[in-house]
Amino acid sequence: MRRFQPIRNWTPGYINTCPYHIDIMVKCAACGETREFQRDNLPMAMRHALITEIEERLKCSACGAKSGKLLFGSYIGDDRS
Repeated sequence: MRRFQPIRNWTPGYINTCPYHIDIMVKCAACGETREFQRDNLPMAMRHALITEIEERLKCSACGAKSGKLLFGSYIGDDRS
């Protein structure tokens, strides 16, 4: 089974400096919901923004809280069952 392994205490600062081989997850600090983050879906104005500026605008689709945290890392394990 495949699982996400975050890089501890790492942030690239600006979203555009994050290498594309790094996967990004969003975790809601309020309810714990996690989802994959698609950087290509960001509005053009946010494609060179600080990570903290993006996190301020994230709203959880499960609980509605604005407490999202971007996690950077990669998937490990085999996705075959």
